[in-house]
Parts: sequence; structure tokens; C-alpha cells
Amino acid sequence: MDIVCIGEVLIDFISSNPGRGLAEVTSLEKFAGGAPANVAIGLAKLGIKVAFAGRVGDDPFGAFLMQYLNDRKVDTTFLKKDAQHKTRLAFVCLDASGERTFEFWEKEPADSAIEIGDFPEELRDNIKIVHFGSLALSAEKSRKAFEQISAHFENSTTLISFDPNYRKSLWRSDAEARTALCSFGSQAHIFKLAAEEALFLTKAVKLESAAQKLFNKKTKLVAITLGAQGCYLKTRRFHTVVPGFNVKTVDTTGCGDAFTAALLAKIIKTGLDIEGYTPEMLSDLGRYANAAGALVAGRRSGTASFPTDQEIIALTIQNQEKTEKG
Repeated sequence: MDIVCIGEVLIDFISSNPGRGLAEVTSLEKFAGGAPANVAIGLAKLGIKVAFAGRVGDDPFGAFLMQYLNDRKVDTTFLKKDAQHKTRLAFVCLDASGERTFEFWEKEPADSAIEIGDFPEELRDNIKIVHFGSLALSAEKSRKAFEQISAHFENSTTLISFDPNYRKSLWRSDAEARTALCSFGSQAHIFKLAAEEALFLTKAVKLESAAQKLFNKKTKLVAITLGAQGCYLKTRRFHTVVPGFNVKTVDTTGCGDAFTAALLAKIIKTGLDIEGYTPEMLSDLGRYANAAGALVAGRRSGTASFPTDQEIIALTIQNQEKTEKG
């Protein structure tokens, strides 16, 4: 297996009435969701061998999610059904520009009941990258499980990837969220965040300062998404802003996860020696990931809109030709 994604897989009920709050919404559509599960689906679509490890409830929603992942060539051997906890549900409202607000159901969902035993020894060997979601970090028990799993790779060649995916409503306080997310992030080699998350976690005013604060002894890459403006990438030797792509935004749901999937897929294909990347390699990495996010922003349907490698390459070539023509 190239990559294993760990964490939350859930049901997104997304509003079909943009611009309305949850109290005013009259129609909701069901989608598979959860950042690390979305990333796994994106990776599989890009030809990467990927597994998902975690828990869903032993309920109709859990059965739907397991089948959904299987149908999209994500290995679910280590996705367990939990009879004691329900599958997590999220209700998503969109404003007029396509930005989202979340309300989560289930106080103790199945994905937060994860234990160290859910990530068996056979999955820990010969993995190139292990990617962690973050919702389980808001619960003390699953936070410890994540820390135990992460500690297993202390002296291995496996890269640890982490997306904090901050959701305010899940945390008791901003201070608790900062402490837990920064602590876990300090163990990651690849730290991917949205711009607002980077500024929130570091209390910085500028992204360059935030990226510097997020860079720890183990960090090899900090990747900060900037929405339509692209992304900011920083390694120990170089940093760069990679411009985004001009697309008409339909729905931002899944954009960050598509970006992460493309980022990790490109690293797998380019080589795991991130510290040896040249500025050109770093820019290529950013363009590839930006293109994936842009393609999803211009579509609706969540993970069903995640792009193939051919679609990403086609967009980058098209953008380059436009740039050369002026």
C-alpha cells in the first residue's frame, strides 16, 4: 500500500439552497464525506494504492460509506463497524459564494472511538505515507490513539501527513484546539492547512510568519492553501507562492481534500525526498495540487467531482498556453 488514510469518514448532508441557513434550508443531498476519506478517494482516482483505516457505525450510513469507498477502489479491510457508536453526520450550508458552514451530529461518533488496535501491524510496514485527519483529535481517547499510531513511525521512512481541518463547533475552546492540533502537527512531515487555519493556530498576521512557526524539527513541507490565489509551499530550503487557476466557483466542498490528494500523489510519483526538491519541483508540486482543487471548485457533487491525472494535466497545459499568449 502506498498510502493509508486514518480518521473520519462521515455523511455530509449538503444544502441544495445556497445562501440559506440550516433553519431555512428546504432540501439536503447526501454525500460521503470526511477529509481523510475524501483524500483517500482522490488518491485512488489518481492511481495511488490507498487504504482507509477507522470506524463507522454499524448502521445504514456506515454501510453506505463502506460500499462507497470500496466502489472507488479504496481498501477498507481495516475500516471497522462499531455497534456501540453511530456514524458521524454533518449538515453543510453554502453561502452565495459557495463557502460552507457545518453542524455536526452525534456527540460520540464511531470515528472518535478509534483505538491503536484498529491500525494493525500489517498496515504499519512498508507504507510510504500515512495521512491523518483531525476530527478525532477533539476527543481525548481518540487523541491518544492517534498519538500512539503516529509514534510507531518515529524511526521509520514513512512520511506522516496531517491536515488540521479545524471545525470550531467540535472543540471546547480555541486554546484546546490550538494545543492539540499544533502538538500533533509537530509530529508530521507534511503539514497541510488552509490559510485561515495557519493564522489561527499560530496567531500570526502574515502567512510567511505562520509557516515559519509551523515548521518544526520533523517538518519537511508546509503547504498552505490560499483559495483562488493558489498555495504557499515551504520546505527547509525554499518557499514559494504558486498561483491558482481561474475557474468559476460552484462549490468549495472537497477542494482542500482534492488539493491534499494531488499533493500526496505527486510526492509519491516525484519522490519522497522532499528536502531535496528544487524550486522548480516545488512549483510543479503546487501547480498540480492547485489544479486539482480548482477542478473541484468548478463542479458540484463532492468526491464524485474529484479529477483524474489526465484532467489535472490538461488544465495545467491549458493554463500555461493562456499565460504564454498573454
